[in-house]
Amino acid sequence: MDLGRRRGLRFAALGTLLAVVALPAYADDPSPATSQPPPASVTDVNRSLEQLQAEAAAVQADFAKATIAYTNALKQAQAAEAAAKKAESTASTSRGRADEQRRRLGVITAQAYQLGIPTVMGTESILWSLAPVAENLQEIADRQTAITQLGNTQVAQYKAAMNAESESNRLKSEAAGKRAAANEAAAKAQELSKQVQQKASDAAAAAADQTADLDVASGVSKELQTIRDAQALARWQTYLAELTTTKITPPAAALLKNPSKLPAGLAPLTRRGAAVPGVASATTAGRTVKVMSAETIRAVNQAFSLVGKPYGVAATGPDKYGCLGAARVAWQPYTTLPNLVGKVYPDYQAVPTAQIQPGDLLVMGSKSLGLVHIGVALDNGEMIAADEAKGAVVVTTVPDNLYAALRPTLGAPAKPQIAPVATSDAYAFRCGNTATSYDVGSNSWTWPLPDGTYEIGTPFGQAGAMWSTGSHTGQDFPAKVGTPVRAVTSGAVRIEHPAWAGNLVRIDHGNGLETLYAHLSRIDVVDGQQVKAGQQIGAVGTEGNSTGPHLHFEVRLGGEPVNPMPFLATGSASTGWGGYSNGMIPANKLCPIASGHMLRCDAAAAYGKLATAYRAQFGKTLCITDSYRSYTSQVSLYQRKPSLAALPGTSNHGWGVAVDLCGGIDRYNTAQYQWMKAHAPSYGWMHPAWAEQGSNREEPWHWEFGNPASA
Repeated sequence: MDLGRRRGLRFAALGTLLAVVALPAYADDPSPATSQPPPASVTDVNRSLEQLQAEAAAVQADFAKATIAYTNALKQAQAAEAAAKKAESTASTSRGRADEQRRRLGVITAQAYQLGIPTVMGTESILWSLAPVAENLQEIADRQTAITQLGNTQVAQYKAAMNAESESNRLKSEAAGKRAAANEAAAKAQELSKQVQQKASDAAAAAADQTADLDVASGVSKELQTIRDAQALARWQTYLAELTTTKITPPAAALLKNPSKLPAGLAPLTRRGAAVPGVASATTAGRTVKVMSAETIRAVNQAFSLVGKPYGVAATGPDKYGCLGAARVAWQPYTTLPNLVGKVYPDYQAVPTAQIQPGDLLVMGSKSLGLVHIGVALDNGEMIAADEAKGAVVVTTVPDNLYAALRPTLGAPAKPQIAPVATSDAYAFRCGNTATSYDVGSNSWTWPLPDGTYEIGTPFGQAGAMWSTGSHTGQDFPAKVGTPVRAVTSGAVRIEHPAWAGNLVRIDHGNGLETLYAHLSRIDVVDGQQVKAGQQIGAVGTEGNSTGPHLHFEVRLGGEPVNPMPFLATGSASTGWGGYSNGMIPANKLCPIASGHMLRCDAAAAYGKLATAYRAQFGKTLCITDSYRSYTSQVSLYQRKPSLAALPGTSNHGWGVAVDLCGGIDRYNTAQYQWMKAHAPSYGWMHPAWAEQGSNREEPWHWEFGNPASA
């Protein structure tokens, strides 16, 4: 089973998808509520949801690129201004010291002149030294003392004064150079600021252009999913019909456990030369057919019967299902799965991914994150799962973060299977969802290539047939072969050599965050090595599927690629749900709360409960000033308040999971704020650490929907 780099269906394949094969009849086969292809008008849509998402990512990457350049220029200008002021202050102090030395020399020279003491200085030097004290030529108190002192100090003071004058002139020249550099840096920052403003206007225009197609594309995406579900069901029913023609009754699971002791008429099914336990094969009229157990067939049938049902967090049916709830229903009554995905893995025998068969339980996750998702395997690299991102039980591609395949009909593992410990961040990736935000801290993040060694190349999300997914999953940085490649932050190394990348370093940073560095000419780390931010891990090359020397850099959250540019710009990123881009969510996918405000529907439901509790406590409506924020409005806010607003496309407001509140909550230490701190978490609403009192950005009014305490 090829789990490669495939993703969801692309819009370009619509013509193929519309050709749904006729569904064969089968007595106990499930039938989705809707299995008809969409109307022909579906093909009239200008851009698919995937295309809109890619375009939005490209716009965000372009905007982030301009913002990064402006931010760096602004820092350089500020540093240059500080250096110029320091140099000017130093020059001013030096000028004062030089003037004092010259004044002292003038006094000595005047005394020598009046006392008739010979001087080694020429006429010009005498006049230069006398200028500051010309009015004091008569101020000589003690002629004899002056004669003694003058004989010892005149020449030394002359040298000291000249040295001080020379140093003062040097520092003045240096200060002038730094002032010129500061002015130049300020002008550059000003120019880049104008470019950012222009990019903001362009981004707003692009967002407005996309909005016109968004609702239509959303409907098309739903129709495509319906077609995909129907096609998978058709393939399954074709298999069942074929099995029926062999006149073989599917045997009980216990009879297929041992490939060497199969019932008469059945032979082992082999994959890559190895017999597959729990399944067999039969040959009839020269045709070999796979034979699965009756329990497995029943489980897959029951999984198909759930397709199209709405998703619900931790729901077990019959109206809504979470991913574990759907898998449990599929395999009942043969076995009852535990109540946590992490507990499923130790209970059932794991099989090699090359031997995955329909009915297997597929668990997704990683050692650093824990197990976060589960589905029922099909053929063709697909599975049936309750997918939070899609909002329903659907047929979907097996994700890249597949952790293990389990075969319930084989029973308990022959050897202990210990599941990775789930982290606090695992909840954000539950059931195919992707965390709506992820913050590693700007001080913890560095660029993968040294400054001045690279260019900004192909952006994330660009569409093209050269990529197996249909779009570019990373950010390219053209650079010379041999240019050092650095880890962007600390983590554990894994070395891979896939055909597309040639030499690949994958770094697991924990909590679902990974970075990938592809096409390397050299790898300077070893498998399992712990690296720090900025540590060299390899060198730029052109190995694998490459058109020239460059670094292909990816950021993945929960196994899904996300736009790297916001990470590089801010040290954090904002990623998607439901296939939509930040600030580009159709109104019909959001739910109203109050005063025209909208939120993601689960956040809206939790907000309603919170508002009810707040009213019971204070007798007033929960005061709100902001909720879902479109990409256009994010750009507008960033134009007005670049130091306060999040980089457009990264705000949690753009996912409909953040609110700004008022009525006392917008001030620390009020009764309303303290009540929220104590009670909001039980409804899933949190006050983020970055907004706490004493942080760099104090925002008592800002609250985000996250992990409910009851989850």
